Amino acid sequence: MSADLRTPLPVPHRTGSDGALLVTDLLLPAGTLAELLTRALESGDWLDAYLAAAGLTQLVDDHCHPDPLQLRRTADYLAGQRSRAARWGAVTAGTAADLLLRGRNEHLDGLTDARAALAELVLSLAAQVLQPHREVDRRRLADLAGVAARSTGSLGSDVARPPACFRGFDQHPDDMRLLARAWLDHSGQPPGPVCVVGVRTSGSYLGPLLAAALWAEGAPRPEVVTHRPPRPFLQWEQDVLRDTVARGGFVLVCDDPPGSGSTLAGTLRAVSGAGVPGAAQVLALSVFGDPPELPSALHAREAVLLPGPAWSVHRRLEEHCVGVELARMLGARWRVGTVRRLGPPGAPGGRGHLRARYTVDLLDRHTGRPERRDLLVEGAGMGYLGRQALAVADALGDHVPRVYGFSEGLLYRDWLPDGPGAGEDLAGAGLVASYVADRAQALPVGADPTPGLRGRDPVWEVAAELLARPYGPAAPVARTVVLEPLTRRLLACDHPSVVDGATELERWRPSTGSGGFRKVDFHQFAFSNTELSCYDQVFDLAGAAAAARSPAFEATLRQAWEAGTGRRVDAERWLLYRLTHVHRLVRGGALTADRAAQSGAAAVHDYLAGCYLPDLAPPAGGPWVAVDLDGVLETDRLGFPASSPAGVLALRALRAHGYRPALVTGRSLDDARDRAERLGLAGAVAEYGMATWDPRTGREVDLRDAAARELMTAVRTELQARGLEVDAGHRYAVRVRQDGGPLRGDLARTIPLLREPDVRVVQGEGQTDIGARALDKGTGLDHLMAGGGARCALAVGDSASDLPMMERAVLARAPRNADARVRAAGVPLTRHAYQLGLLDACAQLLGHRPGDCPACRPPAFPPRTRAMLAVLGLPEGGTGTVPVRSLQLLAVLARRTPW
Repeated sequence: MSADLRTPLPVPHRTGSDGALLVTDLLLPAGTLAELLTRALESGDWLDAYLAAAGLTQLVDDHCHPDPLQLRRTADYLAGQRSRAARWGAVTAGTAADLLLRGRNEHLDGLTDARAALAELVLSLAAQVLQPHREVDRRRLADLAGVAARSTGSLGSDVARPPACFRGFDQHPDDMRLLARAWLDHSGQPPGPVCVVGVRTSGSYLGPLLAAALWAEGAPRPEVVTHRPPRPFLQWEQDVLRDTVARGGFVLVCDDPPGSGSTLAGTLRAVSGAGVPGAAQVLALSVFGDPPELPSALHAREAVLLPGPAWSVHRRLEEHCVGVELARMLGARWRVGTVRRLGPPGAPGGRGHLRARYTVDLLDRHTGRPERRDLLVEGAGMGYLGRQALAVADALGDHVPRVYGFSEGLLYRDWLPDGPGAGEDLAGAGLVASYVADRAQALPVGADPTPGLRGRDPVWEVAAELLARPYGPAAPVARTVVLEPLTRRLLACDHPSVVDGATELERWRPSTGSGGFRKVDFHQFAFSNTELSCYDQVFDLAGAAAAARSPAFEATLRQAWEAGTGRRVDAERWLLYRLTHVHRLVRGGALTADRAAQSGAAAVHDYLAGCYLPDLAPPAGGPWVAVDLDGVLETDRLGFPASSPAGVLALRALRAHGYRPALVTGRSLDDARDRAERLGLAGAVAEYGMATWDPRTGREVDLRDAAARELMTAVRTELQARGLEVDAGHRYAVRVRQDGGPLRGDLARTIPLLREPDVRVVQGEGQTDIGARALDKGTGLDHLMAGGGARCALAVGDSASDLPMMERAVLARAPRNADARVRAAGVPLTRHAYQLGLLDACAQLLGHRPGDCPACRPPAFPPRTRAMLAVLGLPEGGTGTVPVRSLQLLAVLARRTPW
């Protein structure tokens, strides 16, 4: 059979020593899948052939169920919002999608024959996978594959999604056999008509296997259709569903183990909408738990469930099976003796691949020398999807642990002990930089497919989603029209390669044998359904900086990269990758909300400091300027508190004219110090004047006396005992939340300590802060300024707690967003709010607008930087600045000058 490959993306692939196909890139277009299918059929590798054919089916089904302009996805999102406008928007988007598709032939581009041939081929291969030794008509399979291959050109450059079931989880074809048997036992009647609905993507791979297993158990040949919510079933698919029920049959819905269950619930609604009564719908699923449970969205549904301990992977992780496979991998030289498993298998985070540690006694038959090795066996995926781990390990050599081989979805490698990981220092930076550079060189790909992956979490799409937060309810439209064109352009990749995807420093472990560090988890993340799609090596580099605590490490890392490769990392790309990594870590549960906010702010502040402050040294003397954080230097419209271009431009102007800006805030000292260090400020007063940090000495100073310290400890203990959320980041004052917000008055009145005369209670919008009454922002500022002989020339704040520091200043100003008590105190208001208000206040101090004189004028920025600054400036004056900044951004995008 000769496949019509036309112009597939080139994919490095080769065969291993056992003849099995090794592929490094798993986002494959139809032409490449057709080529893999041909090779697998010729070699009799039924599983690889099945995976390739199922991937082609997935592409065809997606092509036959289009979502023009992502309108159905948008409608589904808006339908879940509470506002009436959002619901109307959902109806409008859905109607628009229907109109765009009206009159469209459901089997566009002549895919009718391809879909029919693939359905026959996939079911036949599924049966062959389950019964590999049965007789098979190879010529017939090749003919069916040829029909499918001739249609690959009409699928364009779209790439198949690797299925979570056989890539991210340890599901196995044998599990479908167990589910089929469980369903037949559950029904308690002779096998009848069945239609299997596979929820794409995993359902494209699991559905035919479940159907083939039922067929092998004596059921009439089942029908198989697939569904991707919120796209509707086609007419012929609805006919199949209704016909199955009319003949007294059932519809079995299968997918990989559900998380929230919302996707499966969407498919069940579509099945019901096709006319299938609920009594004829059954979920057939593998789940992680034991006893097996469904998420709340599916509780009322009839289901047949395969609990985690019953998955067939557990049999392959038994000591005897591991010993047999390891002996095959090691070859004749080594005799495998006792194999001991150290504890039950587990999956990090509860979902994902199982792994188990073993000690193995070996004997070298050549020398007679015994040896004991620590072994880790971990899930990697099925067929060529799993052998990708072997291909990557082979390409990376000493960067990763020693790998012994791959068998039935499991990778065998050396176990490395837990350790502190790589450090946030020059050695750690060099380690990461060399790994990223060597990986990119070893695993190149011909072209980056991610520009065409809208709706599948490519990194540029996620970056646009994060930047769209200031638009509020209009975010979906702004993301599509304004921000996605920007992020696609900023993140264009000239030298694509297969990335690692998870390069946090703790993923490097010390090697007990050869010394140095080895990268673990080197294959799990790049093509995971829960991760971001990216082919840019800089994405891996940024992953090590995303959650780093040291303000200096990100610069050290970039310097190590540039020194080792001779290539510079542009600041916009670096910022977006850091932000998307923070989002990824939060979504995966690896970062708390507080740490994520700190890391996100650090990324923004490093970027802004690089734009506005690199040519200015912090002044050693001069008048002080006291600046509040929340509502003045920072807003949280990006999802975390951070400054903006206007805020950092104000700091630049102050420094350029000899002033010493310092933070005076109720936030934690750690937060304030981080901002001060990254933005080159003269110091920080934090936690309502209870602690200071001075960069001249590098010291943190606790301003509480012994009585105040004892009082705060008592308050903290009392609030924790009541089960309230006490913020560990506040080490001097006490920050507490009740149900995610401030303490309610009825509760606060029942806590005697809060009524003590020496206690000050500050009610914020999202928390309650408790401090010592003798200390405030004014006394803290006095301590920071003490001994320098300079006055406070300007203080800018927006709340009542800022009044004491304003009293120390020659000039006091409040931005337009200031609260009622500040207004009542007679503090003059600026024309604008937030950071634009800070800019106004600085203009009144300096006598000119910051940036308007040669001393404080910022450098000329290239177009990509102007575009990014416009995005970061969206919320800097409140909602009113969003349209203005959007127009500025569109103007930059309209100029097609090189970036």
